[in-house]
Amino acid sequence: MNKMNSQQRIIMESDTINLEQLEYKIHQQALFDIDQSEYEAHIRNLFGRPVLDFAKTLVINLPGSCFANCPYCIDKDLRKNTISCDDFLKTCETVLIEKHNFNEVSITGGSLPSNKFNKLIDIIQKYCPNAKITWNTNGAKVDDSYNVSHIKYINLHRNSANDKINKELFCTDTDIISIEKFKLFAGDKLCLRVTVDKDFDIDEYVKYKTPMYLNRLLPGNTETEEVFNKVKTALNITEDTDIRRRNHYINGMYKDIPVRLCVGDHLAKHVSGRYPAWLNVVIIHRSGVVAGSWYEDDKLLYKDEKICKNK
Repeated sequence: MNKMNSQQRIIMESDTINLEQLEYKIHQQALFDIDQSEYEAHIRNLFGRPVLDFAKTLVINLPGSCFANCPYCIDKDLRKNTISCDDFLKTCETVLIEKHNFNEVSITGGSLPSNKFNKLIDIIQKYCPNAKITWNTNGAKVDDSYNVSHIKYINLHRNSANDKINKELFCTDTDIISIEKFKLFAGDKLCLRVTVDKDFDIDEYVKYKTPMYLNRLLPGNTETEEVFNKVKTALNITEDTDIRRRNHYINGMYKDIPVRLCVGDHLAKHVSGRYPAWLNVVIIHRSGVVAGSWYEDDKLLYKDEKICKNK
């Protein structure tokens, strides 16, 4: 087993979280989702077996500051940059050496310069050549020097269909790629990811002839719920039973454009026969922390600079 270097440690979410509450919450969720025999058989130290083997998705939260000022953001520390690009790439490679059979790698969060981003893609391809790679970006500092040939889907986060209004949400003069320019080199990989707020108008996005992934605000207020339900009613629904990872999606078409609605009303519901999402996801945080949910003798484990210890 490859050991993590001194800059890495394994924790759940962040240093500031109340660990006792977190442990209890995870433990209760595990017992809710799987029976006791499965629980005892599968929940182990993240870098032991079999949890790491069971993990199928790697989420990479890129370092670098987020310049957006979205009013509904719940992760304001996205503005912090706490690790160099080179150190972050080393962390990614360390994880992929240890675990190299992910089905999916999701790249999200901050940003990397194109040369560093392309190196990250090369690392993923080297260790997980068959993984489906997706990239979530707000388009800041992105241009055609980014190699997207090995990426399956690109989700471009927008807060307005109008480039000028969208740019006004950003705190600096950072260049933000337009939808049309992105389409020139992303082609049919591109999908517009938009949060449905009170000002959302689906018809403003139709002109781009690009698939849409629409997020519902939770908990929604009366105004946003009315807009969301209006969009839902306007869809020619092709599937409304797509439930995965404790979420509910509605797939459909709007004026010949594919649309997926993330409804979110199954977040607190048990779905029989499926493991909880936290059992099959490993996350590399923008700070270099590698996170996951794991138990050994009902204790959340840390891997620190020199020792593993129960907390």
